[in-house]
Amino acid sequence: MPRTKRSKRRVSSFNLWIRWLFVFLIILGLAGTILVLYNPFIEEIDLHTLLQANLRASKIIDHNGEEIVTLSPSRVIWTPLEKIPLFLRRAVIIVEDRRYYEHKGVDFKGIIRAFYYNILYRQRVQGGSTITQQLAKNLLLSNKKTISRKLLEIGYAVEIERKYNKDEILEFYLNDIYFGHGVYGIEGAARFYFARSIWELTLDEQALLIGLIRGPEIYSPYRYPERALERRNLVLSTLYNQRFLSQKEYEQLTAKPLEVQENPTYLSRGGYFADYIEEALRDEYGWSSRYIRAGGLRIYTTLDSFIQRIAEETVASLPQDENGGPQGALVALNPKNGEILAMVGGKNYRFSRYNRAVRVRRQIGSAIKPLIFAAAVEAGFTTETKVVDEPVTYMINGKPWSPQNFDAKYRGVIPLREALAWSVNTVAVRLVDELGVKQVFPFVKRMGLPLVEKGVRNDQALAPLALGGLTEGVTPLELCGAFTPLANQGLKSKPVGIIRVEDSKGRLLRRGSFRQEAVILAETARMVTAMMQEVITYGTGIRANPGRPAAGKTGTSNENTDAWFVGYTPDLLAVIWIGNDDRSPLRIDGQIIGGGTAAEYWGSFMRRALVRNTVKEF
Repeated sequence: MPRTKRSKRRVSSFNLWIRWLFVFLIILGLAGTILVLYNPFIEEIDLHTLLQANLRASKIIDHNGEEIVTLSPSRVIWTPLEKIPLFLRRAVIIVEDRRYYEHKGVDFKGIIRAFYYNILYRQRVQGGSTITQQLAKNLLLSNKKTISRKLLEIGYAVEIERKYNKDEILEFYLNDIYFGHGVYGIEGAARFYFARSIWELTLDEQALLIGLIRGPEIYSPYRYPERALERRNLVLSTLYNQRFLSQKEYEQLTAKPLEVQENPTYLSRGGYFADYIEEALRDEYGWSSRYIRAGGLRIYTTLDSFIQRIAEETVASLPQDENGGPQGALVALNPKNGEILAMVGGKNYRFSRYNRAVRVRRQIGSAIKPLIFAAAVEAGFTTETKVVDEPVTYMINGKPWSPQNFDAKYRGVIPLREALAWSVNTVAVRLVDELGVKQVFPFVKRMGLPLVEKGVRNDQALAPLALGGLTEGVTPLELCGAFTPLANQGLKSKPVGIIRVEDSKGRLLRRGSFRQEAVILAETARMVTAMMQEVITYGTGIRANPGRPAAGKTGTSNENTDAWFVGYTPDLLAVIWIGNDDRSPLRIDGQIIGGGTAAEYWGSFMRRALVRNTVKEF
């Protein structure tokens, strides 16, 4: 049937309207490019540096040679394009930007096509932004839907295409894109949703990840499984319609159910440790952050990925209330040489990058007592030396002060080992008083605690020195380091995280510095370790028992603001801290949290972290 004049006029009018839209888009693209290239307000943005910071991101590698994380801004596990499955690469282009290898950053035909279909179906069924535009927006701009932002997005896309080839842009895009639940990058997404590397995923699993790109939160398989399944099948349908899948493959893949892992544990593995290493390189060698992050360095470290994962899961599992509950930190060292095997500075690196393992300074309470008892052993005490646990009063600044035991009990005459096992305050104070503050103070400081030296006199320092208060606060890393002499026959080891640093061509730039110093007698270390074992077998740290020979000590600060446990086996030395960032008392549902709770989580960590190690005696 021939067209009527009215239908011809309608088609002619629509075509004219499309031509004007095409002209408008070209003008928009030119305006955006000019804005990027000549606008004085954004000339300080170095696009080349921003891209190179990720394309040449330095890598942090654990002591087994496994890559932990790259130092790119989003802390992704950077995956080169050639290591990303070809199916996934091609499928992303078909779904997100079909003319990717044809346009120069902006696809005007694609915008018009998307606009047409969105009007036709009266909903957003296609997007007009290219992969390069999406990258420009994610990298350099906000998500605000304004004309000025769109102009900049177009301009940046053209500039990116001018400076980089298509493969470089696609590699960066796949490593930078957000996949929901705080996860960036295709490899991180594979590990989060499926607990496997991207190379191990099936085609339907890859299709799910591709579907998440358009809306990672609204298509989350955890929050909206039916919607996620529908989205995955839409991706597979698109691939089938573009003849990228056969009909048999399409039918088999769409029939599969969603099978994501039930309890994802990916928490930006090693983020706190990566920050610590970056700061160490800055401070020790004077390197700039830009060079450390984007110099293509290979930083070989002491970290053990297996122990690090368990440490992160342990801290993430700390008790919480409706407000999120307390924060936590955990540091684990090799007791023989001070190598940092794990470092966690908070419950979730994505939500808080404040590294409490090296920044939070808190009073350690009774965790100082093994060091006090070590001073007594060096002065001639033994595990069986009789000490007195009874009420006693001292004059402090002209006022009477009577130390109290945490359980309000007094045991009379007891051996030294029992006094440590039950964390008896009166005995700790008597030891400092008998030995003298001026003898105990330098001893404890030599062990590695950062004590405050001003006004150190017997009458003023007696209580805080004996009960862990004569400091400006101790970090978990410092406390861990102070126990290395007890864990290693009297040798104090400086905690170290770097083994060596190589440049992008494999040339050696720096070697890590391992330092050890004999600060106590080996016999002293052996004797105090034996006493600390009893803390775990029947004393205040009984909840820490890891099912193998271990020595440790609880610590609770005044007013229950901080809970600690420090301990070791022949293979592993670890400290765990629990506390609120605002220094408020530790309570969950009205129940007080103290050193016993820290002991329980320390024991859980040690049991899992040492599962590969044979049981050893001290």
